[in-house]
Amino acid sequence: MAFFKKSALIFAWASFVCLPSFTNAIELDDEPKLLTIANELVAEGHYTMGELRSIFAKAEFQQGVLDAMQKPAEYTLTWGRYRKIFLKADRIEQGVEFWQEHQAVFDRAEQEFGVPASMIAAIIGVESKFGRYKGSHKVLDSLVTLTTGFPRRSKFFGSELKEFLILSKRNQIDPLTTLGSYAGAMGFPQFISSSYRNYAVDFSGDGRTDLINQPVDAIGSIANYFIENGWKPGELVTTDASASVTPALNEIANRKRHTPFTAAELRAKGARLDEQIADSQALNILMMDASDRRKSKNRSGTYIVRAGDTACEIAESHKVSCRSLIDLNKLNAKADIFRGQRLKLPAGGERAASDLADDQAQVIENYFYTFPNFYAITRYNQSVLYAMAVYELSLAIAKAKEMSTPITQ
Repeated sequence: MAFFKKSALIFAWASFVCLPSFTNAIELDDEPKLLTIANELVAEGHYTMGELRSIFAKAEFQQGVLDAMQKPAEYTLTWGRYRKIFLKADRIEQGVEFWQEHQAVFDRAEQEFGVPASMIAAIIGVESKFGRYKGSHKVLDSLVTLTTGFPRRSKFFGSELKEFLILSKRNQIDPLTTLGSYAGAMGFPQFISSSYRNYAVDFSGDGRTDLINQPVDAIGSIANYFIENGWKPGELVTTDASASVTPALNEIANRKRHTPFTAAELRAKGARLDEQIADSQALNILMMDASDRRKSKNRSGTYIVRAGDTACEIAESHKVSCRSLIDLNKLNAKADIFRGQRLKLPAGGERAASDLADDQAQVIENYFYTFPNFYAITRYNQSVLYAMAVYELSLAIAKAKEMSTPITQ
């Protein structure tokens, strides 16, 4: 999805964080964040307060949305497992069919924007399986839930809620029935509302910008999104995977979302790069775990926080009290923790069974030399796993298309 931001912490224990009522109905006057958004929309002339009261009265708080936000696949799976989700034969075949069906549109988008047709097709394949799965959550419900019940990122989702309501009014979208992902992304390309408003184009020329029902608009809009977010036509994305690198390169391998090195610097550390890559080329060296299961990095007496963890769940899994874990690590009143944080475990705790199992997993290292275009993909979704999956799917679809028989119109 075209946004970025990931996970916050939702606690079932009311003594540390205030959650909204778990009854489904939303009362606008009882939700200060929603009321602020409503007042802004009225002041800016987008809606009347009566219209907004009517809309919010039909919104419902969805606990399932919060549950889904705590375990995004990009931060819980290894590259090996994540890759298998998208590099399947049926998705590749569907990509070829979709590309052939809209051949002229893809050709035009590639010519006008300089973004490869295979890359555009891969985005639609990863995001919605070529329009087959556009989401089953009401966008309004998702954004209201995340604004009121996801404290760590409520500001972001509140902004998206406001954008969605403006988008609905301007594009004649029904805010009460529009479906999308649990995070509020919509249509063939799964754009969030701000991306929809800023990057969508009327590529079909019918006078409307429709990413939900119009694949032609989706194709042009994805190409436009890439160009507006740093895609460099004709430049490389990444090298093939290497199973090993020199110790000097291993030491600097990372998963940052930029290119901090030059080819010359990496060559000096032992990188075997194509001689056609200029020494001045900006690069990064990326290492991802290609195994099927993530190996635990936890040391005895400590725990490395993963996406979706909460302090109390960690404490429970290690047979210690939540309060002792909070006090030992000097967490704030909401017990906020973040992915990658190393927590100390109180004395007397036990290792969780999942940690012990993960310790047996073997890490299969894959190293990639990644170019700025790779990080243009991460503007669509921050995860480097996502970017690599999109890129590899694009190659697989392009290869399969070359070998297939064109669909006759």
